[in-house]
Amino acid sequence: MTRTPRSLLSRLPVRLAALALSALVAVLPVAMPAKADGEVQESAHDELPDDVASGRIKSLAELRRTVTARVPGDIVSARIELEHGLELYEFRVLRADGRLVEVEVDARSGQIREIEND
Repeated sequence: MTRTPRSLLSRLPVRLAALALSALVAVLPVAMPAKADGEVQESAHDELPDDVASGRIKSLAELRRTVTARVPGDIVSARIELEHGLELYEFRVLRADGRLVEVEVDARSGQIREIEND
């Protein structure tokens, strides 16, 4: 008869599992540093469609075309951040030679600000 291994939590008494979970929850806020003014912060993603529709920032499709025209390859990720009051997209592009290149683009102007690992 083959036995399926049980998870670690299923082997612990319920009280011990609850204690371990509460300890993790108590430590988690300490492990995640607060953002100071001027540091990188995640932008409010709910506002993005309105910002694009109003023309305040460029669309993701337009910025993708700008990035791939400058750094040929496959975009493997894109995220928007708020840094020093500017909305910046960070694209990661996998080039044909296997190198991963990070491209930072101003979401308002569409201009490439920085290319890393090129």
